Amino acid sequence: MVEGEKDVEKLREYGFAATTNAGGANSPWLPEYTEVLRGREVILVPDNDPPGWRRVSIIAKALFGQAARIRVFDLPTNTKDISDWFVAGHSECELIAMLEGVHAV
Repeated sequence: MVEGEKDVEKLREYGFAATTNAGGANSPWLPEYTEVLRGREVILVPDNDPPGWRRVSIIAKALFGQAARIRVFDLPTNTKDISDWFVAGHSECELIAMLEGVHAV
């Protein structure tokens, strides 16, 4: 779950399933969205700004007890969003390793 269509398309380009809700960071999280994600593993990828983190907090609270697993991918402080993270030269394998808690040596 990312904040915008650009990030959805970037993740799909790298082979990930991704979605967002209409309206950006300040749009309401609707009960229907929670229902669609019920029982699924959800990885929340906030934009690295206050509205992005507020949005992730709202979504995580709505999904708590509904999703099978909720994780938040915390981007480095100098990265605006997941699209910028990939543009900076990171790979899908690196993202998977980070999400799985595997660190390169």
